[in-house]
Amino acid sequence: MFEKLKKLKGMSFAEIKDRGRQRANVLAERLGSSSHTKLPSDEEFFDLLGLEGKDISSEKLVDHFRSSQKRGFYSSFDAPDATVAELRQRFPFEEKEIIRRADRICEGYFDLLGCKDLYFESKIPNWHFDPVSKKTSPMVHWSRIDETSPEQTGDKKIIWEVNRHQYFATLGRAYWLTKEEMYAQKFVEHVEDWMANNPPKIGLNWVSSLEIAFRSISWIWAFRFFKDSLKLTPEIYGRMLKFLYLQGRHIESHLSTYSSPNTHLTGEALGLYFLGTFLPEFNEARRWKDLGYKILLNSLEFQVREDGVYCEQTSHYHRYTADFYLNLMILQQNEGLQIAQTHRDKLERLLDFLMHATQPNGETPLIGDDDGGRLHFLDEIPFADFRSTLAVGAVICEDPQLKFVAKEASAELLWLLGTEGLKKYDEIDPVQPKEKAKAFDAGGFYTFRDSWNEGSNFVAIDCGEHGFLKGGHAHADVLHFVLSVDGQPVFIDSGTFNYTADAAAREQFRSTGAHNCLTVNGESSSTPDGPFSWRTVAKAKLLEWKYNGDTLKFSGTHDGFERFGVKYERAIEYNERGIFILNDEIHCGSKNSYELNFILSPDVEAEIAEDQTLFIHAKDGKKVLLTIDTKLVSGGKVEHGSWNIEPFSVSPRYGSLVDSTKLVFKLEAMGDLSIRSTITCAQ
Repeated sequence: MFEKLKKLKGMSFAEIKDRGRQRANVLAERLGSSSHTKLPSDEEFFDLLGLEGKDISSEKLVDHFRSSQKRGFYSSFDAPDATVAELRQRFPFEEKEIIRRADRICEGYFDLLGCKDLYFESKIPNWHFDPVSKKTSPMVHWSRIDETSPEQTGDKKIIWEVNRHQYFATLGRAYWLTKEEMYAQKFVEHVEDWMANNPPKIGLNWVSSLEIAFRSISWIWAFRFFKDSLKLTPEIYGRMLKFLYLQGRHIESHLSTYSSPNTHLTGEALGLYFLGTFLPEFNEARRWKDLGYKILLNSLEFQVREDGVYCEQTSHYHRYTADFYLNLMILQQNEGLQIAQTHRDKLERLLDFLMHATQPNGETPLIGDDDGGRLHFLDEIPFADFRSTLAVGAVICEDPQLKFVAKEASAELLWLLGTEGLKKYDEIDPVQPKEKAKAFDAGGFYTFRDSWNEGSNFVAIDCGEHGFLKGGHAHADVLHFVLSVDGQPVFIDSGTFNYTADAAAREQFRSTGAHNCLTVNGESSSTPDGPFSWRTVAKAKLLEWKYNGDTLKFSGTHDGFERFGVKYERAIEYNERGIFILNDEIHCGSKNSYELNFILSPDVEAEIAEDQTLFIHAKDGKKVLLTIDTKLVSGGKVEHGSWNIEPFSVSPRYGSLVDSTKLVFKLEAMGDLSIRSTITCAQ
């Protein structure tokens, strides 16, 4: 009771009112007094559309909806034959992969998140089954389901991912490419089965408004792909419209305004914008569209910092956010609407950060949480390669620097902007970004490369806030850095792996020891308190950031180890000879154990010489990428430190594990201590 009163005390009147309204809606649903717990009849649905039931048939209604689909969708749908021809000519691998994936889906096998060949009990998925844990979530009112309970739902992320129905776009593209009705038939079988086994408000798939929003967007895409197929009968189409109506009402009634005002809220808003834009016949359409747009525009003020860094301090959710606002701008431009200057400015800054965070190999380090998802899956580019977003941004923002980093266009650009968008991209003359070192002070990220070539040395440093609100997607990674040498990632972020299915793994991958950081007495700088909150949070402070064209200097500190009486600073210097100096400075009057951790890319391996010098090789060809020479300077008593090579698993995408290596420099010391590591890069 005390905790509840404490929470209430911290809420505004608007929040208390909104949460009260949502709880009243839940109670009405449970008692069966809500009109949203069942599909409307045809007559009721016609009334919801402002039509007289006696004057219109369901067939005429569907014909009207289908004819309205000609307006304002993505440009690739304006000329399907030209889109298909361009895909075949420009991206031949995409055609083969789309058909392969579609055929596997027809057999009941899915590649979702970082998991391959998932089978959900039958060719048509059991929509409540997690094939990894073999758990089936209960068919009860959605509010009675604890989504964080692995005993109740297994890994709900995997269940939700298949229920987003984003794979309908794979079946749709295969349908366009082959003209085979089997893909349309499979789509119809799946959506019919889903509607039969997910009655309104019952089960895990009604728990999250974000998931409902993504599913609604997927259905709207599917309408465009399959609009000419006779398999999509008026009866099925009409039933889907009724579900979309209830999904829109659910999103509107259960927005994450106060519970998760992050990508949950903006994703829900984008779902409302889609529903309001592409199903304008609904009486609520204008309200949904206006509400969705208002939330998206207002969210830019607090979700995107003035330097363009997304508030949750994670590169994956930063990309999510950039995609949301890119797609919003595309749809508005297609409608001929004026783009708000705030929207344009913040989007350009979001993309600028993604550009500078791109490593020489084209991938972006997954700092903080990644949930493995995307707004769309419209190309076959590796998950950590964000350059398709940069390519679309290059056209939308007319930015030749983005094209320089994005390099080649992707199939996603074709699907979102059509053949004309692809032509515009080809006409942009790429311009190399001017800055090699970039400080994102508001977000606390700092990036440097010695050139914009593919073989450059690159470092990105995290010295920002722990995270947004409760830090739900943060890791204990303050003063963490990633390093590429000669274009190849060497020291990497270990990833996320899972959210709630495995509590021990969740804690491990968020820990300081799973990052390129110092730990004290085996403890993290911030300590977790459940899968999406923290008991203690380390506060970071920048001390120095300076680049003069030849030399880079960074130093920062945090208070995460002061509970052990330890004051800690980290400094990184780089000179034009390809030498990084990493200096970890410790001030303490008591005895502690220290571990300096480096997480290696799975593509490299390490050797320790007799004098404790480290050599890190590329596995491909055994090329030496760098050496590390570590020395200790102490004002007190210190035991000689030593390097150890330990097996370690990294997660390149949610749900996947890859064997790798962790380097650990271990020692015990009494008093002040400096650990100086000289990292000499290959020349």
